[in-house]
Amino acid sequence: MTTFARLVLVVMLATGFSALAADAPAWPPTPELRERMRELQAALQDPAATPEARRAARVELIRLLRSPDAAPVDPDKPRAARAAVPPMPAQSPVRLPAPSPSLVGPPPDVATITAAPRAIPPFIDPQTGRTLVPGAQVVIDPATGRALPAVPGGYVDPATGRFVPAR
Repeated sequence: MTTFARLVLVVMLATGFSALAADAPAWPPTPELRERMRELQAALQDPAATPEARRAARVELIRLLRSPDAAPVDPDKPRAARAAVPPMPAQSPVRLPAPSPSLVGPPPDVATITAAPRAIPPFIDPQTGRTLVPGAQVVIDPATGRALPAVPGGYVDPATGRFVPAR
């Protein structure tokens, strides 16, 4: 027999003997014991029972419900309050690093952006029906390539002197 097999045999025998040595639990309780528990519960719920009778019934019921190996309990001693969740351990406060000197000083100069002037869309010359494309201060006729300079209220065709109204 190997040493491992001997070790397993010793452990099995030790656990078997320890189980036999302990008293077998008396569960389920006998019918007489169950009847006594019902009587004690009825005594606890009886409004006519005296405080001493209720205390005696409570002590006996606790003794019957607990394991014989359990430590005795004083029913008059209130149980210590427990938190539902264990409290967190104390922590040191968070120390933030010092801010960068570039962030502490005055803000840098901010560029100001102005919107570009709105572009004038192409429009149609009402007399010729051609599309005119606006430029900076002139309108260009793509069919002839002529530039019509801007005048108040429209443009003038320098070849003919004709006025072209702006939209």
